[in-house]
Amino acid sequence: MNSRAAFEELFHQQADRLHRMSYLFLHDRVAAEDAVQESFVRGLARAHTFRRESRPDVWLYSIALNVCRQHLRKAKVRESLAAPDKLDRGRHPGRSGRGPLTSLMRRETALCLSIALGFLTDLQREAFVLHYVEELPYEAVAPMLGVSLVACRGLAHRARKTLLAKLPPNISGGFGS
Repeated sequence: MNSRAAFEELFHQQADRLHRMSYLFLHDRVAAEDAVQESFVRGLARAHTFRRESRPDVWLYSIALNVCRQHLRKAKVRESLAAPDKLDRGRHPGRSGRGPLTSLMRRETALCLSIALGFLTDLQREAFVLHYVEELPYEAVAPMLGVSLVACRGLAHRARKTLLAKLPPNISGGFGS
C-alpha cells in the first residue's frame, strides 16, 4: 500500500465485513470490535509489506483472521484458569438498538449458529466463514488457512454439510445451494 489514506479507505470499505467475520469467530461483540481495531493497527503498521500480486481485501482478512486466532488462543488459556462456577454462567449477549422481537430473533439465530459452528473444527469454521459468509474465493482462502486448494474446498464442503444438518432451514437457507 502506498499511502495511509489508501489503507484507511480500504479499511473503511471492509470494516463491517471484518466485524461480521470476527463476531462469527469470537461470538462476542466487544471482542469482535477489538479484533477489528487491532487488525487496523496491525495492517497500518505492516502496510509496507503488502505485495501487489495479492488482493488488498484478502490481505486485510488475513490480518483479521490472525488477530481472531490469537484472541481465541488467549481465551482458551484464560478459560482453563477460570473458576468452574464462573464458567457455568455463560456469555451475555450484547444489546441492540432494535425492538425486542428483532433482538430476540437475532439472539436466537446467533445462538443457533454459534452452537452449530461449535460442531466444526477450527479450520472448517474458518473455511466456511471466509468462503460462504465473506464470499472470498477458495483461491484466496486456501493460503490464509495454510492448506491446498483441494483441502480448502473439502473443509468448506464438510462444514456446510455439518451446518445444514445442525441448523433449521430458516437459518441454513443462505448456504444451502
